[in-house]
Amino acid sequence: MNKQTSMLKKLFIAVGAAAIAGLGGSLIHPFGTTAVSGEDRAIFREARIDQETLALVQRACQNCHSQNTKWPSYSHIAPVSWLLTHDVQQARSHMNVSHWQDYSTDDRVRLLSAIGSATRNREMPPQRYLLLHPEARLSDGERQQIYGWTRNERRRIGVRQSSVQ
Repeated sequence: MNKQTSMLKKLFIAVGAAAIAGLGGSLIHPFGTTAVSGEDRAIFREARIDQETLALVQRACQNCHSQNTKWPSYSHIAPVSWLLTHDVQQARSHMNVSHWQDYSTDDRVRLLSAIGSATRNREMPPQRYLLLHPEARLSDGERQQIYGWTRNERRRIGVRQSSVQ
């Protein structure tokens, strides 16, 4: 009985220590704290984008590339929270469509080119994101629609830019 009590005590201590470590790890975020879910800010302000294409971008891109991130419940548990926070910060550093109006015309043209290329070449959304977010998957037609919009918007911006100069 004494040996069994000793084993149960050790198991209880191990489980308690793991719980404390897990809870403590959830409070520590090397990339900053996990934000609250999306702010529902307008995206692509000052861009000319039709509602259908905007809906595609909202479904497949804005969760990482805008301030409208919807943080799932598991995003608050370390180490998953660390990975997700890092990924969203990286994505926003490349392009944040909530701040579209703040980009220069040259930056907008460059970003539109990158969006079109990454979408058309199936680089975005990334496969590992699609594993947990299958709703973000884009059909070939949807990819072509986004690509077409980026081409048209680059042309529109380029015409406006050249007429200003």
